[in-house]
This record gives sequence, structure tokens and C-alpha cells, in this order.
Amino acid sequence: MNRNTQSYVEYVKPENIFRNEELGKVYNLPENYQAIKENIKEMGIITPLIVNSNNMVIVSGNLRHTICIELGIPLIPVYFVDIQDDLQLVSLSSNLHREKTTMEKYREMKLYKTLFGIKKGDRTDLNPDLQKLKEERDVFLSSMPRDTRDKLTSIANTYEEIYGNSSVELENVFSKIDSGVITLNKAHTKAKYLKVKSKCTQEVSGGDYVSATSTIYNKSSEELSELEDGSISVICSSPPYWAMKIYQLFANQLGQESTVEEYINNLKKHYLEAYRVLKNDGSVWVNINDCCKDGEYQLVPQRFVLMMKSIGFILNDEFQWLKQNPRPTGGKRSIRRHEPIFHFVKSKDFYYNEEWLKDFEDQNNSFSIGTTQVCPKLTSSLDFFGGVLKTGVASTRELKKKCEGRGVILDHQATFPMDVPMICLKLTSKPYDRILDNFNGTAMTGQATMELGEGREYIGYEPSPEYMLASEIRLSEYEVGQAA
Repeated sequence: MNRNTQSYVEYVKPENIFRNEELGKVYNLPENYQAIKENIKEMGIITPLIVNSNNMVIVSGNLRHTICIELGIPLIPVYFVDIQDDLQLVSLSSNLHREKTTMEKYREMKLYKTLFGIKKGDRTDLNPDLQKLKEERDVFLSSMPRDTRDKLTSIANTYEEIYGNSSVELENVFSKIDSGVITLNKAHTKAKYLKVKSKCTQEVSGGDYVSATSTIYNKSSEELSELEDGSISVICSSPPYWAMKIYQLFANQLGQESTVEEYINNLKKHYLEAYRVLKNDGSVWVNINDCCKDGEYQLVPQRFVLMMKSIGFILNDEFQWLKQNPRPTGGKRSIRRHEPIFHFVKSKDFYYNEEWLKDFEDQNNSFSIGTTQVCPKLTSSLDFFGGVLKTGVASTRELKKKCEGRGVILDHQATFPMDVPMICLKLTSKPYDRILDNFNGTAMTGQATMELGEGREYIGYEPSPEYMLASEIRLSEYEVGQAA
């Protein structure tokens, strides 16, 4: 019988056919390998191996071939097919189905798309091998939801684009999906963020953002070598909260420490530098929040205050930011609606100005108390819903739209409202002062500085390329307005 004209089955010695190295790259030994081996030892080969009659290379059955050699089976059933050029047939049947990993599913899917692609309009009915291939491909694709296939492809494309085709990082993320450490959806979201970060890293040329009135350094604020001692009048920031949110930097993120003690120690490095660069009559404003873990609050704000005092800062004041849409707090406790905003100084002779309060109409005492306009005082609880000071709206939604115009997906919900830095700067800054946010984020403090104007200069520190680009988009509009 001529092997090149039709397909057939015969029994052959295992050593007379050859392992398919391409398929070997797709599949690893499955976890149920021993079960498959015991089944073949007891039942023999139920489904013949498929072998290319032109070169005797296995098309389907690498695993069964390996097991037969280990068991010493003298003859195995082989279904010979005539395969021309690079066309190969994949059949997934066996005595027992292998337990495929996520990586194997992806490689198998990729193999179908690359080596065995069937274009729309191809006459599979005229070619039995092509028809069989289409049937096998359709069976495989129907076993996996389209959404799953699309997400696996998207994840793999991102990791291979960033890390290369033989990506250890891709292997790791697929292994985490298999072990249940992360879901497919979370892995897909992380891949999108990686792609955004990579794009922003390429687009933010030179790293830093420098303009006539603003400078943002693309680095951590642990070390402020660009700033001289006593050169900053006001520092206003909100550092990443502990154990609350994953920000854009995946390696060694501040706020993702295993213990609250480690988190506070890491924060201390940043605020030791803040103490050095702050003027003697300057002020530091910090918005920081607590979290409930293992059934108890971790006293993060209190620990932070004690750490700041150990540096030499004086706690002068504390505001409570009252939220209209707080995150639900689980367990037998109330929903935490407030976040503290601390005011620290280096000496008791610090600059402080309440005269601006006289120019605001606050008949409902929404943020101040005073029977006349002669001596209004701020209250310690500030509800910013709707805008206390009626300043220019600083909407994350609008910034996201602007970022999308640059092809950037901005994921930044953890921003304080414009009124937080605005109140802080109105109270403790003067015209031509230098304002610092050592945790810049998307430059909300920078925007408040630009809104106030009068020669104030803004300086930020931000290690995330994505947030650097968002900050540039936010502040560049003010630069254009000033130039005009």
C-alpha cells in the first residue's frame, strides 16, 4: 500500500517512529502522567498514534510514544497520514486525557493558529487531512470559551512583547492561574497595566517633567538630592496606604509590605528627607489612612504620627476628611467614613494665614465657624462633597479622558480632592514659595499650586511612568495658559 496516496493503520516498533519536537515545546509532562501510564499498561494503546508517512515524525502521540518505550511495549498502533509541506494534524485523544496547564492550552491554541491555520474559503472538503484538521481545531476551540482564548492571547502577547518570546514571566503568571493565586481576569488586568507602563516608559523621554513653573522627578522621594536643605515652604502629599491598593509599580511597592512596622520604617526614609528640605517656618501636610486586618485596626495613622515625632516634627493640627462614598468595612464594626489629614511643622514659629477665610461666603458653616466675617475659623471636619471652596474641578474622570487621547489607560482612583491641597496651601504658603509633593501621583497638589499661581513653584517626585505622563497632561494646560 502506497503511504503517499492514502491513510492507514499498522503496528510498528516504537523506535521506528520519531518524537515531534514542535509538539514537545507545547506540552510538558502532565500531573496525571502516572495515571495515564498505568492505564496504558493495563489496557494497551486504545487510540493509534498519528504519524506523518513522509518523515515518520509523530503528529499526535508524543506522550503515548514515550510511555510505550518506558513500558517496553514491542508494537504500537500507528495511523499513517500523508502530510505535505508544513501542514500537520493535531489529535488530542488518548487513553486518558492529559491535565493541561494554562501554558499548554495557550501553546496548543497558538499552534493551531500559526502552523495549522485554515483561512476562510479554503476547500477542506477536497482534502481529507485538512478536513480532519478543521474538525480537530473546532473541537479544541469549542472546549474553551472565546473570552478565555482572547484573554490568554492578550496576556501572552503583552508579556512576549515586553519580555521576549521565551518569557519566564509569562510562565510564572500562567502558573499562578493554575495554582489559584490569581484569576484569569486579574492576570489580564495586570497585563494591561504592564502594557500601559511600558508605553509610558517609552513616551516619557528623559524621565523627568520640567516646565517654567513645575518640575516632577521620575524617581522615589527616599532621596531628594535635587533639593537643598531648607528650600521648601510646604509639603503636601498622600503616601500610598498600607495593604489597601496595588499601584502601578509591581516590584517593591511602598504600601505592600508584609507588616505595618516595615511600612512605617519605609515611610520614615521619605520623611527624614522631607524634614531636611523643609524651611524652619514651613509646613508638612499628610493624608494617610488606617486599615482593618485580621479583625483589628492597625493604628497606621497613630504609628505614623509617632514616627514623625521621632524625626523631630511637631503635630500642629488634624483635619478629618469626611467621605460621601466610603469603602464598606466588613465585620462587627461601623463603616469608616473619615480619613485624617495631619499638619506637621518644624518649629512653633511657622507661617500660617487665615485671612483668606474672610473673602469666602460660608453662611452654612460648611467648613468654617464664625459669627461674623471678622474672625472665621476652619472646622476640624471637612466634607468636600461638591467642592468646599468651589475651586476649579479636578476630576479624575476628565483626566482619564485626556490620557486616553494619548493612548494611556489611567488607573488612579486614590487621589484626594482639589480642596485638600488648596486649603493646605492657602493656610501655609506665600507667593513665590516652593511647594513639594513627595508622592506626586497624578499631580493634584501640582494643579492646586498652578491654580493659586502668584509665582509659586511646584516640585513632585513620582517613580511611575504612567503617573508621570498623566501629571504632564494635567499640568501642561496651565503652562499653556500662563504662556498666553
